[in-house]
Amino acid sequence: MSIYPIIVNWNLASETIPCIESLLAAGAPLAQIVVVDNGSQDDSVAQLAQRFGQALTLLRQPTNLGFAGGNNIGIQHALDTGAEWVLLLNNDTIVAPTLLQELMQAAEQHPQHRMIGPLILYFGEPTRIWSLGDRLLPGTLITRRLWADAPVPPTLDSFVEVDFLNACCMLIHRSVFATIGLFNANYFMYAEDVDLCWRARRADIKLGCATAARVWHKVSRSTGIYHPQARYWRISNQIMVYRAHARRWQLPLMFGFTLVRSLKLAAVDLIQKRASLALHTLRAWYDGWWKNGIGYL
Repeated sequence: MSIYPIIVNWNLASETIPCIESLLAAGAPLAQIVVVDNGSQDDSVAQLAQRFGQALTLLRQPTNLGFAGGNNIGIQHALDTGAEWVLLLNNDTIVAPTLLQELMQAAEQHPQHRMIGPLILYFGEPTRIWSLGDRLLPGTLITRRLWADAPVPPTLDSFVEVDFLNACCMLIHRSVFATIGLFNANYFMYAEDVDLCWRARRADIKLGCATAARVWHKVSRSTGIYHPQARYWRISNQIMVYRAHARRWQLPLMFGFTLVRSLKLAAVDLIQKRASLALHTLRAWYDGWWKNGIGYL
């Protein structure tokens, strides 16, 4: 079973190198690891080449294509090379030595599931769950994170069926891309994985989490927690997903849901004296519903 890990780097070789080293410790052949450098303006390419040599596939892009565009370059290269499975992996992660073994075992035991995620934990709190997957609230496009921010429960099932996985780390069979295509590159950053999972669900592709497979995520190293542009992308891209996948009768519900949530976020930002962030939040909501059109209807 050939697994090709795909890592996108942008000015963070200091994070990407330990990530690759953890993959090597987990048994990944260096020749199957694909790093897409997304137009880094520092010495990332030189650092990666010096550390791993020519055996590492390093696809250097002249500009920043975003998370979706950068991953698409790596995915296509892996598929063209003959990969059976593609492992999307954030560069600010460290994988467990047993990650690939556990994911392969889960794929063999659950052959109907063509998209499988690991249990993603906080790097700073190694036993606290960052992401296991999401379930959809019936009748809406709102999702509920499973065991979010909770310690790993002792009775956690070895395999959990989910509706959505996080592209921080996601194992995808090549047949999925043949069926639904790659990421939508219009999602420069954030929500591209939600859109991909929606398209997979509509194609009757099953998703699940192999909880014995573990990854530790350092969380938002590229953009920061309160970065205005990151906030803008998170909100506007989520609304783009709603506009793309909601049924017409669901749109008023999602419109109201995003309005209330955006107003709450902006109010908190203003109270905490982050006026610029509040403005980006409100602008993102407005652009999400009205950009490239006259409104959600």
